[in-house]
Amino acid sequence: MTQEQFMELLTSWLRANKQFSANLQISPDTELLGSGLLDSFDFLDLIVHIESKMATKIDLSVADPNQFSTVRGLWNLAMSAHGSGAEQRAADRGDILPAGAGI
Repeated sequence: MTQEQFMELLTSWLRANKQFSANLQISPDTELLGSGLLDSFDFLDLIVHIESKMATKIDLSVADPNQFSTVRGLWNLAMSAHGSGAEQRAADRGDILPAGAGI
């Protein structure tokens, strides 16, 4: 997912869930929490939405809060989680033995 696609995902979610107007504009440097755009509950709902759309799990416990305070930072965090998930799924597939394989 490109950064532009990610920003569109965020914009669509904000319009649908926060009742922002159609002319809402965000940039990679838009502050998510500090600007009042989202509160902490909204932020968690947004994370769940991103995880479902990207089929990944974003672990906020290992991230520096400064990492995800802006749109760009959240995109970077989501992309790194998405990459890690893909690598883990590939590793998991490598552990599966073919049918009939002897142990």
